[in-house]
Amino acid sequence: MTFRARTALVVVALTAATLGGAFGLVWLRFVNWQRGQLDRALLRLADEEARQIAAGSLAFTNAPGPSANAVGPLPKFGVIFARDGRPLATTPNLPLEQAPALPRHVPLSTGFDFQQSGKPRRGVLVAVPGTNLVALVATSRADLVDDARMLGSAMALALGVGCAWAGLVAFGVASRLTREHRIVGDVARRVAGGDLSARVSFRSSDTDLRRHAEALNAMIDRLAGLLAVQERFVTHAAHELRTPLTSLRIELAHAIRTGHDRNDYDAALRGALESARRLTALADDLLALARLKAAPTEQSSAVEDGVADAIADVAPVAGQRNVRLLAGPLSAQVRGDRSGVARMFRNVLENAVRFSPDGGEVHLGSQRQGGWFIVDVLDDGPGVDAADVPRIFEPFSRGRQTEGSEGTGLGLAIARGLARSFGGDIAAGPGPGGRFTIKLPLAEVRS
Repeated sequence: MTFRARTALVVVALTAATLGGAFGLVWLRFVNWQRGQLDRALLRLADEEARQIAAGSLAFTNAPGPSANAVGPLPKFGVIFARDGRPLATTPNLPLEQAPALPRHVPLSTGFDFQQSGKPRRGVLVAVPGTNLVALVATSRADLVDDARMLGSAMALALGVGCAWAGLVAFGVASRLTREHRIVGDVARRVAGGDLSARVSFRSSDTDLRRHAEALNAMIDRLAGLLAVQERFVTHAAHELRTPLTSLRIELAHAIRTGHDRNDYDAALRGALESARRLTALADDLLALARLKAAPTEQSSAVEDGVADAIADVAPVAGQRNVRLLAGPLSAQVRGDRSGVARMFRNVLENAVRFSPDGGEVHLGSQRQGGWFIVDVLDDGPGVDAADVPRIFEPFSRGRQTEGSEGTGLGLAIARGLARSFGGDIAAGPGPGGRFTIKLPLAEVRS
């Protein structure tokens, strides 16, 4: 059941309970008031008749019936009973043989309902002064029954109309209030169905709903970005895997087809070994990238040890390219295990060395800012184009100025993932020259 339907049902139920209770009380008060008026009129008439009977006349007078509720006089019915219950006399309009029996348990001077020849009557019993006689004076209560029935029907109709109107108003108001909610729901369903172009576009006056809409749009944007990154990742991964596999297949096929001596097979195996090495490096990087989703480490290490390990690993490659690694004083205890910190710096330094020109230099400088230790890595390469800065850390992403370069394209993505797992981050700045800023939280020193 929808919110609109539930709201309408609740309003109808509350309206029915409230109006029904109020109408019931009004109806009951009205019926009791009419009975009271008729009972008082009957009692006055009965007392007059009892005095006339006590004066020596065993018969009712010709006085008209009771007048009550601005209607009258009503027909008068009367019976004079002996104490043993025998009817002694009646009014002319009530044959003696049709006289009702004397009610034995009805208090005197109190109105009561009874049936006489199948017709509704209202009457009172009074004692005749100075005698053993009891007089019953009654009248038709058909008017009371008709009035009560008419009032009840009118109130039932008013109750039905009121409930229907309340339900329609509640449904309309709920529809108006939830129209924008339905828009948000429709957008969410479209996104769930794969339409990432759907956005919530209304400008609601409801602050909370507007915030929900903005959060939903931001989530869709984020989801679209993640799916785009995933698609690029799969495409690039397939491409990176295909290249060494293709080389491996070609080398082996060439050796089988044209190999005649040991030298031919040796060259083919060396080419296959190089392709296998590239596949192993790519698999290692993919595995490292997948492991970054694990919980952040709580270990700490000396940053200078991690930097020293990284420089030692990168030094052979830097020597081949005639690139110098220049590190300033680095001394701090940071969050992160030594091997993770070393790999993070190694990936950033390898990137810097790879894009530095022959005879270039890579500088490492550091500073402390509050609870952070910040390391800047600067190189003499082409740098990162400003348009490429937002995506330079995506897997397999390469800037416009570095397309076609060697490497798996995962180094910087792994480096940033490691930094964030330590509670820090890595940012790239536009050129000239490569500029990477590594921000690590200082570890708490325990005494």
